Amino acid sequence: MIPNHSPWIAQLNRTRPVVPITKDTSADVVIVGGGIAGVTTAYFILRDRDKKVVMLEADKIAHGATGHNAGQITSYFERPLSEIVAKFGFEMALEGQRLVESAWILLDQIVAEAKLQTSLYRFAGYAGLSSFKQVTKHLKDNRLRVDYGLIPESFVVADHWNRREDIPKEFGDLYTVAPQKDILELLETNNQDYIAALSTQKGCMNSALFSEELIGYLVATHKERFSFYEGSPVKTVRLKSDTATLDVLAHKVEAKRVILCTKGFENFSIINEAGSDIDTKFHHLVAGRIGYMSGHLEPLKNPPVAISYFPRTDQKNNDPTGESYYYLTRRPQEHEGMGSCNLVCTGGPDKVLPNGAEYSRKELCSENIRIEINEFLEDNYCKYPKEEPESPFCWHGPMGYTPNGIRRIGPEPCNPVLMYNLGCNGVGILPSVYGGKRVSQHINDEKLEQSIFDPQDQRCEV
Repeated sequence: MIPNHSPWIAQLNRTRPVVPITKDTSADVVIVGGGIAGVTTAYFILRDRDKKVVMLEADKIAHGATGHNAGQITSYFERPLSEIVAKFGFEMALEGQRLVESAWILLDQIVAEAKLQTSLYRFAGYAGLSSFKQVTKHLKDNRLRVDYGLIPESFVVADHWNRREDIPKEFGDLYTVAPQKDILELLETNNQDYIAALSTQKGCMNSALFSEELIGYLVATHKERFSFYEGSPVKTVRLKSDTATLDVLAHKVEAKRVILCTKGFENFSIINEAGSDIDTKFHHLVAGRIGYMSGHLEPLKNPPVAISYFPRTDQKNNDPTGESYYYLTRRPQEHEGMGSCNLVCTGGPDKVLPNGAEYSRKELCSENIRIEINEFLEDNYCKYPKEEPESPFCWHGPMGYTPNGIRRIGPEPCNPVLMYNLGCNGVGILPSVYGGKRVSQHINDEKLEQSIFDPQDQRCEV
């Protein structure tokens, strides 16, 4: 068994002590959760309105999912765009896609305005497809993008593929044809199963380092209006018609608004004294999963990249639904003097966190997980060395999946004193940043168009 050792936490080299809340306090806005969602939400509220903000973090800033992710920045949803259209309609679904993609600009704004030094790599990322079903599904989503006016994903299909003639004619303008060797070169694989590749903007960064650096900026810039407390788990959120009281350790925090920027399955109670019950539904709102990742070192001779691989459904370690995939990011390693190395992070294996179970970051990484990832790399990543490379990192992190796979952003319909920016759904960086901006717009009483992110009335949730 291997300790849960994240490269992003290792890079923090943190010396700041944990300072928990020590007295009763009050604020205009209380943010529960100190990951990238909570920190960016605080940033936009403090920047755009004259509000007093208190942040409460049960553990340490960015030491949860934000410090135990794959570090990949991407704008897709982990469900087909066509399914989102079927649920919400064409206009709302595609506008939701556009809004997530707008977070690239928001991320640039934060970096520029706060003068952050955290490395942010941006590049063309790739996904490798190995079946006719995968190809047609992604082409269907690409058609929706084009029809709405979004930039289409670049799509290449192998010229020799025996199913190419079966692709519906309506998709003929959405892909080009190339020799398979060119596709395999893009995907950095020798696996002949891959017969198509799509490309779109992706990136990678240490979101824990980003969050820690941004916290420092907020403290320095808004010291009269912003404070945060670590080691301060919330026990109860008590909602009235226009205020809320939070029980934190032995103290109370009064607020006009409470924003949950959490994983969504924490162990606290929500008591709504001004309407229908929220607590029961909330704690079945987000399903927990644990994602497992491994990192190995390579010479610094290849550029940063992010690649997703959708293997054939009959391949070992793959889900029979055909929806499972592996993902890989490569970037310079920036810790412990390893500037001459690339860090290659690979993930894909995960498991369900049963309802009511608490995620423990102290749980060890199974050697079987590392073996599974290494076997995948041997079969699919042509730059994986013949001799097993140094692999100093193996880690896992919590992920929160909403029932519809869409991040939940905005006021709770049963009591708008409570707001949300939660549900990573596997790909959380850009949605977290966009969620922070959207929540700040709600706080500013801006009139927003209805969106796919709006919380539904939980009394009607299945």
